[in-house]
Order: sequence, then C-alpha cells, then structure tokens
Amino acid sequence: MNNKQLLLFSSFIFLFALSLYSQESEAVKAFRAKNDSLIKAWQKEYEEQALLRRNAFLVYIDTIPTDSLTVLNARNMELQNLPDLSRFKRLKQIQLEGHSLFQLPKAIFKADSLTHIVVGHSKLEKIQFPTNRTVKVLSLHHNQLKRIPYSVRKLKNLRSLNLENNKVEHIPRFIKRMDSLKDINLNFNQLQLNRRSNKRLAKIEAISLGGNKLTKLPENMGKLQKTKSLNLGKNSISSLPASFAELKNLEQVIFYENKFTEFPEVVLSLKRLKHIDFYRNQLTSLPDALGELDQLEQLFFSFNQLTTLPESLQKLEKLTYLYAHNNKLIVFPEWIANHKKLQRIGMSNNRIIQLPDLSLMPALTDLDVQKNLIDRFPWELLEKESIHLLILKDNAFNLNSKDRERLKSISEKLEKKGSVLVY
Repeated sequence: MNNKQLLLFSSFIFLFALSLYSQESEAVKAFRAKNDSLIKAWQKEYEEQALLRRNAFLVYIDTIPTDSLTVLNARNMELQNLPDLSRFKRLKQIQLEGHSLFQLPKAIFKADSLTHIVVGHSKLEKIQFPTNRTVKVLSLHHNQLKRIPYSVRKLKNLRSLNLENNKVEHIPRFIKRMDSLKDINLNFNQLQLNRRSNKRLAKIEAISLGGNKLTKLPENMGKLQKTKSLNLGKNSISSLPASFAELKNLEQVIFYENKFTEFPEVVLSLKRLKHIDFYRNQLTSLPDALGELDQLEQLFFSFNQLTTLPESLQKLEKLTYLYAHNNKLIVFPEWIANHKKLQRIGMSNNRIIQLPDLSLMPALTDLDVQKNLIDRFPWELLEKESIHLLILKDNAFNLNSKDRERLKSISEKLEKKGSVLVY
C-alpha cells in the first residue's frame, strides 16, 4: 500500500469512526432527552403533591386548638418558612423533613414539654436553641451545617445528637461538658479526627463516624473509655493504633467498607465485644483467637477474601448471626450443625461443595447458600419448623421434573405459613 492509498484508508477509518461517534452521540442525546423529560415529569408531580400537602398543613395549623397538638409531623412539603408554632405549649415532638428551610425561628423550641426535635433533609445552615431541660433527642441530618451549632449546649439533658450528612469538620470543645449526651452520629461529614476529638468524645457511649474519608485514627483512641458502640464504616482505614485495645467497654465495632487486609490484633483484647462487622474489606484470614471473645453474638465478614473460617468459632456459644457472603470458602464448617444459638447464616457466593445436615439446629431460622457448588439438595431442611428463609438457588443440584414438582408444592405450603423458599 503506497502513501496515497494509506492516506485514503486512514481517512476512511477516521470518517467511519466519526460516523459511529455521531450515531452514538445522537443515541446518547435521545436517551438523555427521554430521561430528562421523565425527571421533569416526576419533579412536577412531586411539586404538585408537595403544594397540596403544604396547603393542607397550613390550614390544619391555623385551625387546631393550641392545647391539643403534641406531635408536629410535617414531611415533604417544601416549606420555605414555618408558621408560628410558639403558641402550641404542649408540643412534645417536632418532625420536619423534606423542606427548603435555611433557618428556623428560635421561638418554636420554647415549649417545656418538647422532647424530640427532628429537622432533616432540608437546607439548614444555622440554628439557635433556647435553654431547655426536656429535649432528649435532636436530629439535624441531611442539612448544610458546617459546624455543630454552639447553642446545642443549651439542651441540658440531650441524650442523642444526629448530624449525619452535613459538612461538619470538627468536634467542638463544649461536647465534653454535655454530661447527658450518650449517642452522637456524625456519619458522612467532613471530619478531621485528631487527639482533641477523642478527648471531647470521651463520655459518649455510641459514636458513629462513618463516611468521613478517614485514613487513620488518632493514637489516643484509648480515651474513649465509655464507648460501647463505635461505627467507623465507609472510611479508608487499614490499621488501628495500639491504644484501641484499651476500649474495654466496647460491645459493637463496625469497620464496614474499609481497607483492612489483616484482622487487627488489638480487637482481640476487647472481651466485651458482641458485634463485629468487617464487611467489604480485603481480609484473607481470621485469627483463631477470635473464638476467645466469648460474648460475641454477631459476626459479619462478607465481601472479603476468606478461604476458611477458624474452627475456634465453635466455642462462641452466644453466636446468633454469622455472615460470610462473597468470599472464597470451599468448606461449610461441620461444627455449625451442632451450634445451639445460631439463627441466621449467610454464605452465598462462595465455592462450597457440600452442606452438612443442619436440620437439628434448634435456633436456625435463615440460611442463604445460593451461588455455590453444592450438589446434594437439603430436603431435610424443608421439614424444619423454625425455618423462615431458605435461599438455595444457583447451586449444582441435580433435580428431575418430579423433584421440581415436589419443591413447588412445598414452596407453596411454606409461603402460606409465612416462610420463603428460593431454589
């Protein structure tokens, strides 16, 4: 092929590719136009429904007697301003979700009877609270707050604070002086966790810091001496500081979707643990010492790279939930068949070849072993009275037409009594 032919051929390829690109672009444009019109139609319908709810709500507020309203429940009305609520002196709960509120008048929080304040899925950038000794629960989730409002300290007996999905960056100093505060949810913010943060959270029993793009924890984690529940899911943590072993009161720890490749040894020092969650990490093995945590009730290890489960887990007499979906397990542990407390077992999406007889397990209610290589169908489980959910599909069962008819009949009977069989 000479240069002229090569040039013509190259031009042809270019024009052909451009033609395909143009066709694809037109298809993409058509797809977008169709979806844009659907979104606009949905948006219009939502706004119309919101208007109807808003008008009905405003009429209701104007006509209801001031001494009869105890729960204000207003959702998805796209309110931009609140009507005067200060006249309702017996109000116990304020629930406002799905609005366009940038701020709220301080006066609506003056009722001495008020115990719960929920203002979520709005556009709050600031909020002021008067001094109050009755409010126990405050939720300002899904707003635009850049800091924990300073006036929160005036809620003297506040027990639960939820600021999930805001833009909070720091734990303020006043939090450590709120003696009644037991539960704080700061999931999906922009927290910069440091040594000062832990000192300020030292009295909190339940701490949720998931989804804050944390890569490591401060060295003084041991300051959280009163913490019983710690949620650090959806971060980028791959190791724990030595002081983590000092959290002797910890009962629940969540490391869902982090970057652990090895099970952290410091966790094995926490003898009161009841719940461990390492969903969606890169663990390749579990330590035998895990079986020494004899208070464990729930284990979640799905979506890792596990090839076996340690035999020591059979010593966990209080274990009720065991989930190990989406790993590389080949063997379904024989000891499980003799366990007295296990209720829910999930081992789908593995490479399990054989399932032991689980029919004598007294507590078993849920079993999910779909998408494995099991060849023997567990007929005995179909007669087990305690079973509520049995998922067996996508295995290597060799079922003939008679077997399938039998299964269809059994499935219908199970459905009538509220149980589910998926095969």
